Amino acid sequence: MVKIEVDNKPVEAQAGEMLLGVLRREGIHIPTLCNVAALAPTGACRMCVVEVAGMRSLAPSCALPVADGMKIQTHSPRVIRARKTIVELLLADHPDDCLYCVRNNSCELQTLAAELGVRERRFAGEKTVEKMDVSSPAIVRDPSKCILCGRCVRVCEEVQGIGAIDFIGRGSKTKVGTAFDGGLNVSSCIHCGQCVMVCPTGALREQSQLKQVIEAIQDPKRVVF
Repeated sequence: MVKIEVDNKPVEAQAGEMLLGVLRREGIHIPTLCNVAALAPTGACRMCVVEVAGMRSLAPSCALPVADGMKIQTHSPRVIRARKTIVELLLADHPDDCLYCVRNNSCELQTLAAELGVRERRFAGEKTVEKMDVSSPAIVRDPSKCILCGRCVRVCEEVQGIGAIDFIGRGSKTKVGTAFDGGLNVSSCIHCGQCVMVCPTGALREQSQLKQVIEAIQDPKRVVF
């Protein structure tokens, strides 16, 4: 067993265990955007950063193995400022259509913004504008709402074994897309919907059949039972 100190309290953990798992087991809320349960950590979003005594930089708890004698602060002013800045930067390149979004009130980015008290826009600039992909009979992609967490990419490749989507482009032009940046209808997508299940925002959603259902119910030629 490894003994560490979290927020001035002693905690025991298994040697080599990732810090995020230890903190969650202890009932400490650590926000994440890129973490996928049962998959190896990537440390991409940096939302789970903590302050470790002796380390100059904040460390991502999802990719930090515990070591004996560690002293960790999970919600210090420095940590909170870092998390808030990350959310503010993501929102700076995010559409302002929450009221119309299918994920309104169930969006992880929206929830984090509320938790961290983001109430004003501190960063402004040119926003990413991408064409919505409605080619698939099952899934709608809205790249303008993508925060590049990579969860959909990892689930598609590592869990489903399909690899229909991946990161394409470089730098500020990076985005999640299909081979040759085509539509989902011409990709290897099998329409399983697992990417939709893990997407934290409205970048991926199911094709709505509500209009067709209502029309069918109201059709006098159909028998409804």
